Amino acid sequence: MERKLIEAALFISQKPLDLHELAKITGMSSLGFLKESLDKMQKEYEDRGIEIIESQGTWQMQVRPELLPKVASLTKYQDLPEGPKRSLALILYKEPVKQSEVIHIQGNKAYSYIKRLKKLGLITSKKEGHTKILSVTKELENYFGQKKEAIKEQFAALEQQTEEPKTPEKE
Repeated sequence: MERKLIEAALFISQKPLDLHELAKITGMSSLGFLKESLDKMQKEYEDRGIEIIESQGTWQMQVRPELLPKVASLTKYQDLPEGPKRSLALILYKEPVKQSEVIHIQGNKAYSYIKRLKKLGLITSKKEGHTKILSVTKELENYFGQKKEAIKEQFAALEQQTEEPKTPEKE
């Protein structure tokens, strides 16, 4: 029964769970036994489309990265328009970033983009003076199917490519 509860918790959770959270959910008192169960489950999932991963002491269930491109269109974010996607990319790349900076770059429509991203749980905002400070949430990793740091590196590489001046080749 405990393993079924572990699996259900990992499947339904919107965030990675640590051993203490899983112990509370399952009623298991031995963290060692819980960790052993997670390790066994991880091995059982090796040949499936879903994997159980451990990162920094937390566990989560996710679609295997190599399969994500084929199924990503089925997520609840498939209908996210270009404007909010651009806001999300900007917030991710510059986080923490002032809302006023996002508005300055994208214009007044960014207010509605930010509201939508907050409603989806992809970003958070904290009031600071007359503006808000925006940051992305762990849910963003579910959206992109990658860790936040990897996504940032991709954005940095893209920005670097667009900043390099184009010079005609001499013949």
